[in-house]
Amino acid sequence: MTHSITPTLLKSFTDTLQTTVPSHTILQRAVTTNGINEASENNALSGLYTTIFSNEVETASVTDQKASGRCWLFATLNILRHQIAVDFKMDDLELSQSYSYFWDKLEKSNSFFEDVIANAGKPLDDRYSEYIFNDPQGDGGWWQYSAAIIMKYGIVPKSAMPEAKATSSSGQLNTLLNRKLRKGALELRTMISGKATDQAVQKVKEGLLQDIYQFLTIAIGTPPTSFNFAYKDKDKKFHRDVNITPLEFLKKYTHNNLNDYVAVMNDPSPSKTYNQPYEFEGQGNVVEGIKTSFLNLDMPELHDLALKQIKAGESIWFGCDVRTDTNKKGFMSLDVYDFEGTFGVDFSMDKAQRLASRDTSVNHAMTITGVDVIKDKPVQWKVENSWGDEVGTKGFYTMTNDWFNKNGYVVVIRKDLLTSEQREALDKDPIMMPRWDPLNSSIL
Repeated sequence: MTHSITPTLLKSFTDTLQTTVPSHTILQRAVTTNGINEASENNALSGLYTTIFSNEVETASVTDQKASGRCWLFATLNILRHQIAVDFKMDDLELSQSYSYFWDKLEKSNSFFEDVIANAGKPLDDRYSEYIFNDPQGDGGWWQYSAAIIMKYGIVPKSAMPEAKATSSSGQLNTLLNRKLRKGALELRTMISGKATDQAVQKVKEGLLQDIYQFLTIAIGTPPTSFNFAYKDKDKKFHRDVNITPLEFLKKYTHNNLNDYVAVMNDPSPSKTYNQPYEFEGQGNVVEGIKTSFLNLDMPELHDLALKQIKAGESIWFGCDVRTDTNKKGFMSLDVYDFEGTFGVDFSMDKAQRLASRDTSVNHAMTITGVDVIKDKPVQWKVENSWGDEVGTKGFYTMTNDWFNKNGYVVVIRKDLLTSEQREALDKDPIMMPRWDPLNSSIL
């Protein structure tokens, strides 16, 4: 028996296609002319789902991360700016993503070097070494990354540190920064293999970080140590802060203690258990910062907690797989596209299968800002994206429960909203997830 594709086998493919899908040429014309998504899209969704929600957090204009992978940072800063605008009666406010991004890049660089130093005894073709050298740092991150940066460096309004070309389109910045990091890592490994002292290694690392600080300052701008901030509230009353520091601004304008939140995930993989904390292997973005840990719960519990937080008047950091079942009109629903109907091919896998086979990942973060409740049950959710106002309904999306179940992975919830059983589970010792775990290797 041959194991190759033979002319006989190809003829059987053709004959079977002619028999089972006699209309395939019509489908072929539709797909080749319009594209896979366009030919498979369900255009009746606007009649099935609404953009009106029974419970909403007050928001204003949407933000735009442009050609960068800063969604996780935008989602966190969106939550803070929503709260600030309401508490201080502002019409709108945008916080500087560039400011936090600058410090994230510097901290990720230090974290990478510390990882290299700690694992310098491993050969370069070791699985762990290959993993960290493959992507020394990137735009991606988690809620814990943004929380660690914000708590350490504070926040500033966008006027104090506006966008730069390198932040709005970050490809070249990341290419050069990763090249410098790899070069520096090889230097550190050579020193360690030559029995250099820890003090000497740290001195060289600090010199490398000086170069990176210089690079980031020229590419992104100089983070302000203090700034002036003025606004008129909705009552037309004028307010001004002079020479306020980023940490003073954080303390004055926010009431969110980021230590009071927990990331709750849903990973139904056979290797995972519910009511159990998990933690990512690795340094995170800030050395000695916030651990990248999660409490694993089933999806009904994620729904219940998200509903509680929206009803409490707080928006929610939300990590998901946005590459599937989502269209530019702003619908996140399992019936957005009918690929099976278009191609006559079964593409279905459950969530655990998709994770195990790397078909899915947490590749985007957004902000849940509303929910539509019928008979005390959520039926759809309002989601604020960070892709500008030309997608969705002025930048907002409608997410069904089924989509949430299939493609939603993480929500960040106030600890006081957890049940007593969930709080008890949170106190368990976390199980470490290796770098190559499907969730740990996700890129937001």
